[in-house]
Amino acid sequence: MPIFHGILIPVNWDKKGNVIAVAISTMDEEEYIVDDDVKGREMLKFVQKEVEVSGEVRGEEGGKKIVVVRTYRIIPPSGSAPPD
Repeated sequence: MPIFHGILIPVNWDKKGNVIAVAISTMDEEEYIVDDDVKGREMLKFVQKEVEVSGEVRGEEGGKKIVVVRTYRIIPPSGSAPPD
């Protein structure tokens, strides 16, 4: 299963300005839309965080690949201790 590493960025907002969709922007400048399933909705609260995601590319939307997330982890900022 592919592993994606990058920053979660917002890609869609509701009328109130709340983020409703995110993508993984990888270090090699690829962008993967996170599928709107349970795991994808969980990840909405981690916008602008560095993540490592394992999942499957399932298709494309607007020329960008869609990834179905199986597992993910938030990468702590450099120099910070991991959470207890």
